[in-house]
Amino acid sequence: MKTEDFIHDLIDWIDHNLEERLDIKTVAERAGYSRWHLQRMFKEHTGLPMGEYIRLQKMKKSADMLASSRETIVSVAISLGFDSQQSFTRSFKRQFGQTPGSWRRTGNSQLAGQMCH
Repeated sequence: MKTEDFIHDLIDWIDHNLEERLDIKTVAERAGYSRWHLQRMFKEHTGLPMGEYIRLQKMKKSADMLASSRETIVSVAISLGFDSQQSFTRSFKRQFGQTPGSWRRTGNSQLAGQMCH
């Protein structure tokens, strides 16, 4: 399999497993490469460090979940592997410039995709 195809498949797998605890070690074990080598290949092909890509995808998914469901903020946070609502809120605010609750109230869901690419 060409590296390009491998990275495409890996991105597809990451995107479909955002609810899992996705750290670099777990992804590298699944991929069968060392963490160092996998991160180097990933960045070469995507322009992003793998950890940043995972975080961005989790943030985008969380924004979509907040906009389209009645799930509590803590449920969204836990479902995407955050250790606490506080750590989720910090990450969310850093990404989108507002808290998850404010995001939900103002209906910014259409911005999530634009801000994460």
